[in-house]
Amino acid sequence: MNRTGARIDTHARGRLAAQLKGIVQRLHRDGEVPQTTLAVGDLLDVAQGLQQQELARLSTARLAERARRLQSALARLHDGEYGVCVECNGPIAPKRLRALPDTTTCVACQERLERVGPR
Repeated sequence: MNRTGARIDTHARGRLAAQLKGIVQRLHRDGEVPQTTLAVGDLLDVAQGLQQQELARLSTARLAERARRLQSALARLHDGEYGVCVECNGPIAPKRLRALPDTTTCVACQERLERVGPR
């Protein structure tokens, strides 16, 4: 690998690791927040409590999925496959990787996937 490639990998690894660390810290912090207890009371209060619990669960699930994708990106980086489209095996543009560091597809393949679905 040339020096530029090594520098890109180092920057990518740092960005991926920092994002993953932030998500893991947030998941741990959010996991310690006590859930709203549902006492007998106003129906609106009960509904709001249920809604808050559901939003917290959805947020946690979304963060956990993002953490999984970042871990996968770090594994691809380690294996020398980071920045290679899983659909066409072509390169993923550096700008796309900076914007979406856990992406697995190039722009052209992502557009095709959104139109027709996976192969």
